[in-house]
Formats: sequence, structure tokens, C-alpha cells
Amino acid sequence: MRAVVVVCFVLLGCTVARAQDFVGARALALGEAYRAIATGNDAIYFNPAGLPLLQRYALEGHYLMNLADENHQGDISIVDSKTNPLAVGLAYTFQGRELTRRKTVEQTATLAVAYPVLERYLCIGAGFKYKNVRDAIAGNYLNALTADVGILSQIPGGFSIGAVGYNLVPIRSVESAHVPISAGFAGAWDLGPASALLFGGAPSFGVIQTAAGVPRTSSFGDLRGPVDGLTLSFDWLVDFETLHGSKSRISTGVEYLAADLVPLRAGYLYDELSDQHRVSVGTGFIVPYFGLDVSYQLGVPKLEKGFFALALKGFLPM
Repeated sequence: MRAVVVVCFVLLGCTVARAQDFVGARALALGEAYRAIATGNDAIYFNPAGLPLLQRYALEGHYLMNLADENHQGDISIVDSKTNPLAVGLAYTFQGRELTRRKTVEQTATLAVAYPVLERYLCIGAGFKYKNVRDAIAGNYLNALTADVGILSQIPGGFSIGAVGYNLVPIRSVESAHVPISAGFAGAWDLGPASALLFGGAPSFGVIQTAAGVPRTSSFGDLRGPVDGLTLSFDWLVDFETLHGSKSRISTGVEYLAADLVPLRAGYLYDELSDQHRVSVGTGFIVPYFGLDVSYQLGVPKLEKGFFALALKGFLPM
């Protein structure tokens, strides 16, 4: 009987399970098309290889709520990619479904490390995770150790490519739906460099704000084109451990930083497993040492209740 109860809860949990353990506000707004541009603290979950690309100390808090089934997620993380070339991040995530009824509770602790092998041209990273899942009826039925491994490369012309393997230490039990073996492949294009090359632009000086929320120093005389700050991204995620064989999630996103202050984001995601189409939007503001992101995602065409996310970010730039 206990096994039957466990299986039932696992099957219910599969409808919201993701390869990565947490989706922050920026990633949600982009339809999760984030693995090639993951440079915030939530790179710990999407692609740890992105941690060295922005050198900073950063503290972030995220909150995500599924409005349809009272599923709450909270996350706090800290990253140091400034002290040494080896970037280090620590994160803790809490997820509870229908907390007022004491249903499923998940906790994940992650240590991520990443190193720029060829500066920003090739970065590698890994996330080492401990996951605990418990339930008011079934009790503590999952305690697992596993790991993610990712690579990310930024190449001339504003292009980025990334690849990530999730939960590569297999969990051989009925509860493995909470830690599925998956792989993500991603590409992104920052149109800023091409825009300046094709259409010209004004010289930039000093510090330029990025959509990730951290200033970057531009070289003297760098040209900023008319669509500088506009990035297109695409992701393909393959889940190898569903009840129906391998299934994919395909997503695309667009991000624009207006006036070096306000990020504007939109995304689309198709989940083959649930046959769901989802669209998302997001915005916020970025000032020195602080950022705020908000986003909302919902299903189409039924327009059922979706996900709301909020992130507060504090950082010290280069």
C-alpha cells in the first residue's frame, strides 16, 4: 500500500517536474530559453558554466508560484565569481505543493563550480546536488545525490551556445521522476555587435548595463548599434525518463534592455510530454548593485492559470 501511495504522488509530481530544479524570474519570462545566456545566480540550475561570465559577488532571492495548484517555490543563492577564476555558487531551493494541506515538500541544496578554460570562449561547470522529497502520507521517500554538467561558449558576432546534462548520477527507484536524466542544448544571438557592424552606431564609453543585471566595461570607442541590448535565444531540452519514452521541450525567447535600465522579455515554450503551449512575459528594473525581475507564464489557447515569479538581486560588479 505504501508503494502505491508513493507511485501516485510521483505521477502527480511528473506534471510539473523539470530537468533543472528551479526556474527564476528571468528564465521564466524567456520561456526557459536560457541555457546559452544563463549568467545570473540561477545559472546554478540551468547551466553552471555561465557563472564565470560576469565577475561579481551576488546574492539573489527568487519566488515562484503556480497559480493553478498552489505550488510554491523559494530559492536563495550566493555566487562569487570575482575572487578567483573558479566561480563558486551555493543555492537552496524549497518547493511545497498545497502547503495548507501538507502535501509534497521538496528541498534541494546545490554547490556549483565553473571555470573559464578559454576566458569567455569556453567555460565548463558542474552542479552537485542533494535532493530531499517528503510527503505527509508517504513520509521521507527520496534522499538523493546527483550532479549536472554544462558547457557554454561565447563566440564573436554576439553568438552563444551551451549544452547541459542534468542528473547524470542516476537515481534507480520509482521516485526518479523528481530527478530525471535530461539534456539541454541552446543557442543565443546578441544582435548588438551585428547591428553596429551593419547599420553603424554611436561610440560607447565606460560602463554598459547588461540584461543580466550587472554592468560591464566597454572598450574605448565600441559602437552601440540601434538594437544593442536585444538578444534572441532558443533551447531544446530532452527528458529521457518519462513514462512515454524520451520527450522534448522546445522554447524560444527575446530580451531587450531599454534605456540600460528596464529589461523587456517574452518567451514561448512547447512541452511535448503534456502537449502544452505556454507564453510568458517579464520586466523589471536594474540600477547599480540592485535588480528586480517579475514575470508571468500561462498556457494557450485555454489561458488557464499559470506561473508568477519574482526575483530580488543584489550584486557588486567588477
